[in-house]
This record gives sequence, C-alpha cells and structure tokens, in this order.
Amino acid sequence: MYMERLNMHRFAEVMKDGTVKTALIPIGMTEAHGEHCALGTDFLIPREFVRRLDEAVGDKVMMTPEIPFGHSWSLAPFPGTLDIPGRVFADYVSAVGEQLVQQGFHYIVLFNGHGGNMPALSFVSEHLADVGATVLSINWWMDYRDLIIPIAPDFGHAGEDETSCVMAIDESLVDLTYAHRHMDSVSRKLRFAGMETFNYPNANNGDATKATAEKGRAIYEALVPAMLKDLEDMWNHPPRSNA
Repeated sequence: MYMERLNMHRFAEVMKDGTVKTALIPIGMTEAHGEHCALGTDFLIPREFVRRLDEAVGDKVMMTPEIPFGHSWSLAPFPGTLDIPGRVFADYVSAVGEQLVQQGFHYIVLFNGHGGNMPALSFVSEHLADVGATVLSINWWMDYRDLIIPIAPDFGHAGEDETSCVMAIDESLVDLTYAHRHMDSVSRKLRFAGMETFNYPNANNGDATKATAEKGRAIYEALVPAMLKDLEDMWNHPPRSNA
C-alpha cells in the first residue's frame, strides 16, 4: 500500500481499521555511482525492493514517499553528488518518523540504500524507539551480504552488486563502457582531505565490469524472503505501550 496514492479519507479509514500499523520509509541518495551507473542508484534499488515487498505484504505495510537525498562526505567532490550534512539529514528523517508515529503507526522501517546514511540512521532509530515506535533498519547491501556474495562477490559502491541491481530495473540506466574495477586502497578507519582519490578514483569500488541484469534479478529474489523474515521478527516485538 502506497501512502502517496491514498486521499486523506482513505488514509483515515486504513488507520482506523488498524490492520496497517507499519510504515516503511525508503531512503537513498543522489550521488555519483562510478562513471557508469545512474545518480539515483541508491533510491532506485530500494524502490524496486519496496515494489516487491508491497506485492508480498502491502496489506500490512504502508510505503511512504522516498527520501532521495542523504549524506555522502566521501563522494561529495564528484559531479552529481548532493551531500546533506549528517546532522541535518538525521533531524529530517527523525521528524518524518515522528510524524508517522503521531499518525498512528507503531512500527517504522528505515529502508536504506546508502552507506553514508548509516551513522545518522542509527541515531534516528533509537530516537524513534524513544518516542514509542519499534524500528527496523535495513541496509540491504550489508545486512544480507551473505546472500549477495554467492551471486556478486565483487561488491562495492557501484560495484558488481549495485550495478547488477540497477541493470535488473532498466539496463539503459547503466553504461558498462564506463565500468571500472577498483578496490579500496586506504583504510576506511581514516579520514583525510582528498582520500576519495584513493578509494574512489572513478567514483566507484568493486568490479562493475562483471555486472549483469541476471545477477541483479537473483539478488532481489534472494533478499526479499530474508527481508520478510525481518519484518516478522519486528512484529514480534511490539512497542511497550502497545504490548
């Protein structure tokens, strides 16, 4: 069930009925993804997962409009990256979540497609739990890596996994003639000016040259059942006030 497709009367009916207590917020980023992938990769992939999840549990989950901007310090120097400061991003997503709780949702899913958002979303999840929600955070490329590696072992930012997932949506969004292979050469524990030239010389890492649409479809098919299990686990832990 997509929130944006409901008018206020239908929304009120759904909330009064009480069967939909979960809101899922798709969260991504607009940034450089190598020279080969669309700038919207980090919300295009969550959008496809949400479409598939809606087919499976759309009678119990309200899919909210997506958040297409986030924090990307490491890729800010590249063309097309719209970097939002982490504190601003955290406050914004927190405010969205608070509004959903006030509208009557007991469960909030933060469905994230971008690594740079993770520190802020950790704060958001704890804050929303404090205001009364049970919160599930999903970082698809990391939380289900054991399922991804057999399909696309050379994963990374705009690497084999992400590139394949975009190709599975629409192959015209990827131009493999610009694809590169590059692995991190500097520890992610470090921060220094210009480190993106080492870790992301072409705005990507991993091996995008191995990406295929078939691998992308296999990733979606492998991960959705695991996500459904995580939703079930979340529903087994109601907010204290609703237990």
